[in-house]
Amino acid sequence: MYVAAHGTAVALGGYVTELQHRLEVGTRRRQRMAERPATLEITEAQGMIARFSGFERLAAAYMFGQPLPSADPGQRRAAAAARRLDTASAAWEVQAHHTLAGNPDPADLVRIARVQALITSTTSVITEAAATRGHIDDDVMQRLGPALEASQVAWSRAAKRWGELTNRASRTDPALVGAASELRSAITATASNQGGWATPDQLATRVNLPAAVRSLHLSVVASIDIAYVVRDTAADHPGLAGPARIIGMRSQGEAEIAIEQGETRYEGVTWTTRRDIAANRLIPLTQPARRGLINLADEVIATTNRAVAAAAQVDRSNLTRSMRSDRATNRGRSFESLQITRPQNPAPKGPRR
Repeated sequence: MYVAAHGTAVALGGYVTELQHRLEVGTRRRQRMAERPATLEITEAQGMIARFSGFERLAAAYMFGQPLPSADPGQRRAAAAARRLDTASAAWEVQAHHTLAGNPDPADLVRIARVQALITSTTSVITEAAATRGHIDDDVMQRLGPALEASQVAWSRAAKRWGELTNRASRTDPALVGAASELRSAITATASNQGGWATPDQLATRVNLPAAVRSLHLSVVASIDIAYVVRDTAADHPGLAGPARIIGMRSQGEAEIAIEQGETRYEGVTWTTRRDIAANRLIPLTQPARRGLINLADEVIATTNRAVAAAAQVDRSNLTRSMRSDRATNRGRSFESLQITRPQNPAPKGPRR
């Protein structure tokens, strides 16, 4: 899966380059629009590259980052806490995809966005604790901290907007509720106390901070794909509806923004009727309202991608040294260092001795 994801991302990169070249040539030669690639096609392919790249990171982590058991009781307790958090995170990611693949209610989207915001906040807290303990350089943390905060804010804004579409009949998928509850419990046991978030010293006694940072950063990587699926849901799901007053307000606001940007198709369009507004009926999501949700999802994707890029600058030598201390072999090498490469000038084979 790791090799296949890498190869697919490389192939898509070549495909995007080809499309961009064709678009540039077609524009220069003034070809008809139907004869040259669309900008949307390039954007969608670039999104697929980001999703496959995230999957490649996850697959590589599971291949090369599994720790060996330790005989130290304290380290075993930390390993147990880390395993619970890893298991809860993996179960959450799977269930979020299952719920989104079905017939999601706006309440499901609210729950997903809130939990993703919590994951990002937890990542920020544990990463700061690791920096305090000297596992991460300060200059890296200065870039990574704001990036994680921006991602958390974007997820929270998305949750608020999806919450506007809920109504009395809205119900959250019970399986999604269960997965979210287990993840919240795991985070509470790992990273919080009665007064709020645990201190760096407390966190250091509960988990292996470098390993926890690595695991949570992988959860942030996985959240990119969830954000893309949320975006697809906002764009294409035919069953989305909301209260007429909210739909009308959001539709008018997004239409005005589009008109200011030069679009004319929304001029003079009425999105709701007086009866809909008076009774605040549930009406289907209009195109401008969908556009607002798509823009929020794009913001989540952009901020999360920046957080992932900033996390790639974490001092790998410190993380690797800390993780290797509990391992009997060199299986603990950082998965980020793995690359599929081809030697430029392979040495000629000589006779065996």
